[in-house]
Amino acid sequence: MRKWIIVMMVFLLAFAVTTPALVDAKRGGSFRSGVKKYQPAPKKAETNNQVNRADSTSNTKATGTSATGNRGFFSGGSFMKGLMIGGLAGILFGGLFGNMGFFGEILGLMVNLMALFALFMLVVMVFRKFKDRRKPPRPESERWN
Repeated sequence: MRKWIIVMMVFLLAFAVTTPALVDAKRGGSFRSGVKKYQPAPKKAETNNQVNRADSTSNTKATGTSATGNRGFFSGGSFMKGLMIGGLAGILFGGLFGNMGFFGEILGLMVNLMALFALFMLVVMVFRKFKDRRKPPRPESERWN
């Protein structure tokens, strides 16, 4: 009897997790948008500032293009670039250690741990560099010989 109850509970749990929930649509009429109340602002009369506007736009365009100049592939970037580089590294190490079995898994773990350690040490080094920049230099006489 207990075995049948356990089997039924397993099947019910499996069906409860895998069966999608059905959702009914809202009953009633169709959707209607509200009344349009937006009115654009009236245009102002233009003055003789056209020369100043042309100069300011040319300056902003020139500085905008130089600020976003040629950057390296790994310098800065987006979330998708990080996913791509991480995926390529995973493919590289997966293919390298793929046919080694359990030893390959251990080597992959060691490579990941070394990469995390290197990243952590880099962050600590940058933090210490900025922290020690504020301190005045210590004289040589205080050092141990």
